[in-house]
Amino acid sequence: MSPRVIVFFGVAGLLLGVGTFLLYLLNRTRLILWFLSVRKKKDKKRPRVPGGFSGFRNLLIILLWIVLSGIVFFIGFFLQAYQGFTYEEPVVYVEVIPGSKPQTFVVELARGGSSGKSLTEKYLLYGDMWMLEGDILRWEKWLTFLGLKTRYRLTRLRGRYHLTEDERTKTATIYSLVEKEDDPLWRFLYRVGASLPFIDTVHGSAVYQYGADTTRYQVYVTSSGFTVRQLNDDNQSSPPGER
Repeated sequence: MSPRVIVFFGVAGLLLGVGTFLLYLLNRTRLILWFLSVRKKKDKKRPRVPGGFSGFRNLLIILLWIVLSGIVFFIGFFLQAYQGFTYEEPVVYVEVIPGSKPQTFVVELARGGSSGKSLTEKYLLYGDMWMLEGDILRWEKWLTFLGLKTRYRLTRLRGRYHLTEDERTKTATIYSLVEKEDDPLWRFLYRVGASLPFIDTVHGSAVYQYGADTTRYQVYVTSSGFTVRQLNDDNQSSPPGER
C-alpha cells in the first residue's frame, strides 16, 4: 500500500475521531447545563445523552480510535518521508567493453535503465573512465516528501583520463545525449531557478567509473543528483528493470 494512502486513512481517522470527541463533549455539556438549570424548571426534560457507564465506554472507544488513527498517520508519514528522501529512479543502463587499443573502450547505453527495453546506443571512448553528465532540478524538501520526483536531463557522455596531463595532451571524446543542448528552459532554470517558488536548486551532476574491464552499471537519479552502482554477478543475467 502506498504511504500516501496510509497517511490519508490516518488523517481521515483523526478527523472522524476528533469530530466524534467534540460531539461527545457537546452532549456532556448539554447534560451539565441541564443539571444546573433543573432546579429552576422542574418540568424540563432531560437531554437524551448516554448514561454514566455508557458515556465512559464511548469516551474510551473514541480516545482509542484517535490513538490508533494517530499511529496509522505517523506510520504513513514516516514511510512517505523515507520513500521521498531515499528515492532512486533508474536512468540508464551502462555496459563497458574494453577496446583493442590501450585507453579505449566502447560504452553501450540503454535509456530508461534497462537493457532490452529501449534502444541501445554505442559510443567509442578514449580515456581511463566513462563519465555521464546531466542537469538536475531539485524541488523543495516538502514537495519531495509529498512525492514530487527530481527532474533531470542527461546531456553528455565523455571519456575521462585518470591523470590531468593525459587530459591535456591525449585525445578527448565527448558525445551529446540531447538533440538541443542550448535548451532555453534549462538555461532559464540555471539562472533563476533557485529564486523560483517550490525549487530548491538547479545544478549539474556527473558520475564516472573505470572502463578497463567488461562491466555493467546502473545509473540512478536520486533526490540530490546522479549515482552509479556496479551490477554484480547475481544480477548480470537479469537486467535492471526486469527483476
